[in-house]
Amino acid sequence: MHIAENAFMPQEIPAMTQLHEEERVMLNALYPLLAQATPDIASIDAHLDALLQHTTAHFEQENRNMLIIEFRPYPVHKDEHDLALSAMSSAFDHWKVSRDLPALRHYLETELPAWLQQHIATMDMITARFLKMHQDKGGVLEFA
Repeated sequence: MHIAENAFMPQEIPAMTQLHEEERVMLNALYPLLAQATPDIASIDAHLDALLQHTTAHFEQENRNMLIIEFRPYPVHKDEHDLALSAMSSAFDHWKVSRDLPALRHYLETELPAWLQQHIATMDMITARFLKMHQDKGGVLEFA
């Protein structure tokens, strides 16, 4: 499994595109670990923890920026973030308890990339457009 460089739609806000690229790179770093004959559990766990931490910070930053511009669809977009983080936490917790590699692979190779592509191409695309309009009017946003 490998997510191609152009798999996630670029956004009008370069910092958003950068966060998506970082997550793509993190996922691609995980895939060879999942394919090992004898998985390196400690390394997988460390990568999963880093991905969850990165994704949480990414969503928190995006949520803050939506609040700054008083983005009316904020509740729906934030709910998507909350659901995605819940699914990620559940998948990672299940792995850490059961060491169920097929379930983890399914989540990381099928569910998460599909969700990311859909979310980025729809919700993030329109959010980025409104964030860019805010910036173009001299408004300030929060990016790490």
